[in-house]
Amino acid sequence: MEFPFDVDALFPERITVLDQHLRPPARRPGTTTPARVDLQQQIMTIIDELGKASAKAQNLSAPITSASRMQSNRHVVYILKDSSARPAGKGAIIGFIKVGYKKLFVLDDREAHNEVEPLCILDFYIHESVQRHGHGRELFQYMLQKERVEPHQLAIDRPSPKLLKFLNKHYNLETTVPQVNNFVIFEGFFAHQHRPPAPSLRATRHSRAAAVDPTPAAPARKLPPKRAEGDIKPYSSSDREFLKVAVEPPWPLNRAPRRSTPPAHPPPRSSSLGNSPERGPLRPFVPEQELLRSLRLCPPHPTARLLLAADPGGSPAQRRRTSSLPRSEDSRY
Repeated sequence: MEFPFDVDALFPERITVLDQHLRPPARRPGTTTPARVDLQQQIMTIIDELGKASAKAQNLSAPITSASRMQSNRHVVYILKDSSARPAGKGAIIGFIKVGYKKLFVLDDREAHNEVEPLCILDFYIHESVQRHGHGRELFQYMLQKERVEPHQLAIDRPSPKLLKFLNKHYNLETTVPQVNNFVIFEGFFAHQHRPPAPSLRATRHSRAAAVDPTPAAPARKLPPKRAEGDIKPYSSSDREFLKVAVEPPWPLNRAPRRSTPPAHPPPRSSSLGNSPERGPLRPFVPEQELLRSLRLCPPHPTARLLLAADPGGSPAQRRRTSSLPRSEDSRY
């Protein structure tokens, strides 16, 4: 693929690696250096034309590689030039390959979902006039060495039939793992995804200490057997000890007589609404004879003694005898 500017001067090496910044590579000493803006514009023109040619070769409706896409994504493009062909002394571009890391959800051979972030082949194109000359393998192998990956570790975005034949011919990638997206992965893709975890630092130190110290470890202490639990009753039918203990009411309610059997006739209730039922006496009922006996045994008060001593009418017994005498005739009228 030819361009109106000097491609050989723009890309000093046979294979040039460009990232999202699209910065021109360092130039050889002794060559004239045009303005940096012009060099970057030339690089953008090359990438746009390569994207259009790749989309046309794959029968795509729109190119998937362009300078604007490169600047908005963290992708890397490898450009292969032809130094031997010098039409008008300006060189030519053979092809390119675009790669980038993407977070994908892929299915393994057991149809389990796995979240991975592999290196993906996003676009690959070799000009039709120079195909089947080993240029594609040269470019693909350079990319593998630069990215330090194996062919079976790659995920290819919508590969064309030509690309699948290319991978089968040069890298023996034939058996694919079915996916629900546009990416294609081959058998062996998950071989490096689930490596056994490395031993921890503490486990390493413990193993080293055991190797240095030959003293046998103390035997493990046997724990007593666990007692079998009884039948668990439901909460509603479980017996509670605190329900069996009678709680004594506070004073003065505790002064009321306790009856072993309920009364034959309950106390009458008030007929008015909202009134509480009548309560019995708080103190126990004392019979009249017992009350009189306690009064006879009770000694008189000192004040009562003084009053009886100061009464000129005599004792109460005398007053009673006087009052029992017959009345005079005058008192009848």
